[in-house]
Parts: sequence; structure tokens; C-alpha cells
Amino acid sequence: MKLRLYYDGACPFCQKYADILALKKCFTLEICDARTDLRWKDKAKNLKLDEGVILIYNESCFQGVEAINMLLGICKYKGGFFSLQIYIFSNKYLGALIYNVFKFFRKAALLFKGVKAS
Repeated sequence: MKLRLYYDGACPFCQKYADILALKKCFTLEICDARTDLRWKDKAKNLKLDEGVILIYNESCFQGVEAINMLLGICKYKGGFFSLQIYIFSNKYLGALIYNVFKFFRKAALLFKGVKAS
């Protein structure tokens, strides 16, 4: 199974999440910086990086909470960090709340670094 996950390489939080992503143990997961690897725009023309991570899986595109849920749903990895993610993102409202908090901090970090949001 081949998946491609695009994250904002200019965001320190997104970068750290991509670095520690245990999901790589579940399947072949290519983790790409969406600012430098623009292949995602071919498949996800209507998506904006500001709305969250982008997952391309079986020619389908998922973004934000939906992308995280898709990854967590197809991976059977066990571990504390992974279990916490499943707990948070399995609840539609809690997942959306937490994800929006992360998006806020992402925008603040980009502003602090002087990087234009995309």
C-alpha cells in the first residue's frame, strides 16, 4: 500500500509530526514537504495547504482531520502516541477542535518565522 502525505515544511509543528510519525511502520508512507514537492497540486487542485495535511491514497485526496482519520484507520500500530491520536481523532468534535488548535499554532509559528501562509 503506497500513500503520500504532504505537510507544510515551513511549519515547525508539522515538521516535527512528520519526523516522529510512527505510521511509517504500518505501510509505505512517503512524507513530503508540500512547499517544495508540488505533485499534490496535480491530484488535489481544489485543496489549500492552509487547511491542513493532505493525504493521497488510491487516487483519492483527504485533508486535515479526514486525512489523519484515514491514516489511523488503516494502521494497526500500537503505542502511546498512536493510541492518543486514535482517541482524539475518533471523536469527530474533539478531533476537529484539536486540529483547529494545531492550525492556529501553525499560523502563529509561520507568522513568527516571517513565512507566508499558503
